[in-house]
Amino acid sequence: MPRSARTYTTSAVAVALGTAAAFAMAACSPSAGGQRGDDFVIAVAPDSVEQAILGEIYRVLLESVGRPSTVEVVDKAATDPAVDLVRSGQADMAIACTGTLLSQIDPQLAEEAAADIAEDDSAGDLNDNSISETTYEYAVGSFPGNVMTVDPSPAQGCAAEGQEPGEGPLPTNIIPVFNKTELNRGQVNRLNFVNRVLSTEDLTTMIEEVERGETVRNVVAEWMLQRTKITVDTQSEDEGDTGESDNVIEQPPM
Repeated sequence: MPRSARTYTTSAVAVALGTAAAFAMAACSPSAGGQRGDDFVIAVAPDSVEQAILGEIYRVLLESVGRPSTVEVVDKAATDPAVDLVRSGQADMAIACTGTLLSQIDPQLAEEAAADIAEDDSAGDLNDNSISETTYEYAVGSFPGNVMTVDPSPAQGCAAEGQEPGEGPLPTNIIPVFNKTELNRGQVNRLNFVNRVLSTEDLTTMIEEVERGETVRNVVAEWMLQRTKITVDTQSEDEGDTGESDNVIEQPPM
């Protein structure tokens, strides 16, 4: 399993978020005051650069296909399963990782899956892709009826402090968990696309750039252009030079 990413939810990240990264997260959260409007709300955990970046990726993608969206920092996103945040209506989308989520919503099944994977892996019956797919299927099979996701990203995340993604007993491929009634088929298809083109290496690079002082919005805009051909005007005339524009000026065909 990939082990190239670092852990980014330590106290060192809190320092980074206190400067440029914190501003970037705030810039992504125009409705962070707690008012739920018509926007599709994407919940991210506080003090997590990783989730701030992922939330912005999904926000930009959804904006590009006509679904107004906003990223909001939600305290419970750091502790509660993503499916609970969506099912309870605290958010329309929350970010999860397959093995971590399975351990939260069905610990016994997670233990059984880890044991099965370890046995089959030692016998040479599984490769990394099939291990990830098995874990994903277990997790999705535990979802409540009003919650869904897309295909798992090749990128792994949600590492515990002191670990790297993929070091645990189960793969931790990134998935956005969302209310199935809030997105149409075309929007779900595009969300699936952007999730599949994200790699652990790309995510690691973006996190490092934010930690060096770049804004989440600008870092994600560059990645979106390179990987999806979606161009976002981060410095529109209406917003000045703060980079708070949501104006998608080019997008690939549906």
